[in-house]
Order: sequence, then C-alpha cells, then structure tokens
Amino acid sequence: MKMKKIIALLLALVMVFALAACGGTGDDTSKGGNDTSKNDDTGKNDDTGKNDDTGNTPADVTTDISIMLPSMFGGEMSDDRANVDKVKEKLYEITGMTNVTWVFAANDGYGDSFNMQLMDRANMPMIMTAGGNISGNTAVLQAAEAGAFWDLAPFLESGDYPYLSQIEPAIAGALTVKGALVGIPKLRDPGRYGFSYRKDWAEKLGFTKDPETVDEVYDMIYAFTHSDPDGNGRDDTYGMEATGQYTGWMDIIQTWFGCGNGWVEKDGNLVPVHETEEYKAALDWMRKLHAEGIIRPDFASVQSSDWGMAVRRGEAGTIVDTLDSAGRRAWREFINNETPSVVNPDEYASMGLVGPINGKTALLATYNGYFLITKDGAKTEADVRGCLQFLDRMCSVEGRTLADWGVEGITYQINEDGTASMMEGLETASYPHQGINQAEGYIPFRLEGTLKGAQADPDIACEAAEARSAEVAVMNPAEEYLAASPTNTANGTILAQTISDARTQYIAEVITWEQFQAAVATWEAQGGAAVKEEVNAAYHAAQN
Repeated sequence: MKMKKIIALLLALVMVFALAACGGTGDDTSKGGNDTSKNDDTGKNDDTGKNDDTGNTPADVTTDISIMLPSMFGGEMSDDRANVDKVKEKLYEITGMTNVTWVFAANDGYGDSFNMQLMDRANMPMIMTAGGNISGNTAVLQAAEAGAFWDLAPFLESGDYPYLSQIEPAIAGALTVKGALVGIPKLRDPGRYGFSYRKDWAEKLGFTKDPETVDEVYDMIYAFTHSDPDGNGRDDTYGMEATGQYTGWMDIIQTWFGCGNGWVEKDGNLVPVHETEEYKAALDWMRKLHAEGIIRPDFASVQSSDWGMAVRRGEAGTIVDTLDSAGRRAWREFINNETPSVVNPDEYASMGLVGPINGKTALLATYNGYFLITKDGAKTEADVRGCLQFLDRMCSVEGRTLADWGVEGITYQINEDGTASMMEGLETASYPHQGINQAEGYIPFRLEGTLKGAQADPDIACEAAEARSAEVAVMNPAEEYLAASPTNTANGTILAQTISDARTQYIAEVITWEQFQAAVATWEAQGGAAVKEEVNAAYHAAQN
C-alpha cells in the first residue's frame, strides 16, 4: 500500500507540474528569470555582510515572504509565546522583511506534507524547505524539470547576496537540475558524524581507552549488552542504539569497512557501494549485532523521533550518529538532570566522543536539506529577490545569532569572557525564536564573529571529535552527478528505498543474502542499471 501511495503521488505531481510548465507563473516570468538588476545601496550588506540596522529594503524587492519548514516541537513562532514580538522585530532589523509567514509542518511526516503542498498551487509558499539530498527526492526533481522552481544562478551572479554567492561549485552542481540551480543548501559540518559511547559504563567494565577499530567497538558493545554496565543487576541494556527509520548510522558503519559512502570510485567508474565486497562485510557485522542482541530486536520499527533517546535513558551504551547527539545533547542532559556516574555517584554520567573508527567515518552529505523558491508562490522577480535577501541575511552573524541564540537579555546573555549562555529557567521547546534555525543555511559554514557558547566539557569533546572526523570523512563521489540522471529523477526515491529496505531486512535477519541479491536485481531492472550508466556519463564528462 505504501508503494502504491508513493507511485500515485508521483504521478499526480507529474500532471500538476506538466500543467504548470504550460501556463504563466506571474507578470515578470516572461523575462525568463534573467532580469537580475542589482539592489540599490540602501538595502545592500556592507563589506562585512552586516545589515544597515534599519531594515530598509529597495523598492524592487518584496518585503512580504512565506516559507514552509519543519516543526520540531510544535507552536514555533506562535504569537502565544512570550517575547515572540521581540524576535520578529529583530528579524525585521536583520532581513528587511516586514512580514514573514511561517508555514510549519510536523517533522515526523514532513516529507508527505511537503509533497502534498507541492500539489496545492493556489496556496504555495514562496520558499519551501526540503529535507535530505535532492538526488533522492523524485518529487522535487520532477517538479524542477517541469519548471516549478526558479533558476537562482542568474540572481546569485548579481553580487547582491554575499553569503549565498559562496556556495561551493560542487554543491551548486548537486542542486542543479537541467542546467537550472533550483536549491539553496543548508550546509553541514563535514566532521559531524562518528562513534560515541557511555564513558562511565566503559570505565566500570575496564575499558581504559577509546576504541579505534571495529573489533574494539565490538568488544565494548558486547560487554555493554551482557556485563551489566549500569550495575542494577538486570539484563536491560543494549550495546548500540539502532533504528530502521533513520539509516545514517548504517552508512557510517559501512565506511569503517572501506566500502565507501553511497557510491565509490572503482576502476575509473563510479559504482554503488552495494556492489562491493566490503559492503557485505559491513552488513554481516551489523546482522551479527542483531543476532547477538547487541541492538534491540525490534530496531527496524523504532521511529526516528525516538532516535538517540535510548542513550539518554540509560538503555543503550553507544550511538553512531552526529557527535552533537552524544555530546551536546545526551551528555548535557546527563549534566542537566544530574544523572550520576555508575562509577562515582558524586560525578555526572558522561560520553566518550570518538569520531572515526578504522580511520574512517561518513560525510553523509555536504548539505542536509535545501530551500526552493517556487514560481507559484514567488510570482515575480521582486519576490525572488526578497526570498534571496531573507535567506542571505539569515546567514549573517546577526542572522545566525537570532537563529541559534534568540534575543539578548530575553533568551541569552553575554558572559564576562565574551561567550554566550542561555538564560536560566527557559525550556528549549518554548524559546520564542524556536524554529527560525530551520530557515538558516549556514553559508559559509564557518563565519568569523559568530557568537560562541561557554566551552563546557561536552563542547570541548565534541569539537575535538568533529575535527578528527573532518580529516577522514568519506564523501559520496556521485553526489553532484545524480541530479543529472534522468532515470534517477524519475525513479530515484523508489530505487533508493528498494536497497534501503532490503538492507534493513537483511540486518534484521528477515531475509537471506540471496534474497538481498534478488532485491538488487530488481533495483537493476527497474532503473538502477540506467542510473549507473547516466551517472558515469556525467562523471566522465566532468573529468574531461
């Protein structure tokens, strides 16, 4: 039923945007998106990228925009929240937008909400936030080919957007469909992913150093499962957190075995990693964890919304995910909740943040999510310039401060040493600026002058582990070529799901390796072979 729903939705999208391509999209669209006259100096950023603090915007730029984005907590930017008016005032000062209409959809199920919104042309937001990677989003690729989104390249070439114009060519290439740059990326830290473990559990069981190899990881997680690491006398712990709804942890583990990330270069061609021997070794290792009870038996049904909670609740001892998840979330939660160490009750529980194993980890994506400017929402070039101005100024120091910290004196304070800290007594879920960070592209990712928090132990450990991971993070060499594959555009989502589902089922011991290979054969027949051919054609053309 799920597959039928996806196919029906995609067919509907094709029909909708085929009609969109035949009709007009607004008064200025006859210009073909090439009239990118520059803003006057009253609304430009100066050489530092700072706004003029007046909120003024040139006459040829709209000051009313709408943006769709995911809701992590519910009630974001609601007028019912205390001091949200102060946040909106600050937002106007920074971006020049008089009115921002926030269209939030729950993060769980956001993909379905996004696809349904794509079909509602009469109520289309000007900016839509998509999750993940564009090459895996068939709905977006097909809509882009049908002309649903603006080509942003001519606008960015104008020089009016000092932050957005710093998008790296490879990332811009990955967001280009049929020669049109349709997306503004949400950049990620290249060293974001790695291995982390419950440090006090390790100390209790005699592990005196961070694991460096797969075998050392196995020894630790086996002991965390079977040797009562929390000392409560019950068999109630798992060695490693796992879920079937978010599969990034599997991708990371695969790099430990040397199979690459998504695709790998082999004999002068790009091949999907499931064709390598190392891939099977990685899956066999994870299957072994399931067979031995090191990951929970029902991991495949654990929802992404519950991902990370087993470590925080003291149910699992390790996690393969963002280092933030272990450091700035789990470890901080131990501190905030005064969770005692199982070794010394006078100290708090803590996390060991390792990063790479076997000298490798995955760079899951150079970006995670992207912004699309729709022709049904942003009908004129002035609308497009307003959207780009908003996204650009959100990337400034002031924009990032508002997104990450809120308003000084209301949600955060500046300490004597120049660092920032959140005001006491505030709940994260009810911050008045909650949700604005979903409109942040972090371009460039590291920007001089951004506000820093006080460096507690979790922060110090997290930055060190991220630096280690960044040096060895394995990228997907096909990332910038997948959008050039017509077959991937048409069937990429379903094709990717075929392999992903089979991998989860194999690890969960639901299917055999022979059945997994049957799923690969289905992938090949339904378009996988064509994707390989088309990706390599684009790859070789770029090499020449």
